Amino acid sequence: MRRANPWILLERTTRPPVVVERHGLRLAGAARAALDLARRELNPRAIAEVLDAVVSARLCTPADLREELRVSSRRGTALVRQALGHLYPG
Repeated sequence: MRRANPWILLERTTRPPVVVERHGLRLAGAARAALDLARRELNPRAIAEVLDAVVSARLCTPADLREELRVSSRRGTALVRQALGHLYPG
């Protein structure tokens, strides 16, 4: 992990995100971005709020989040998996 600026986090990955273009910006998809953020969070309530926000905004579905978790690294996902299971059982 290397920091270019205090507000930018660069992280190595073997699985670069699929690029989505919104309003002329190239971004990671909502499920990937939400999970990348949630994996760094230590507060379970904040994790649940991040996951619920992207689903409530209809940027992705709980199934999209589950699939992204399935194919991603398991590092840092224990609290994320708990929050997802609590919010959207099944």
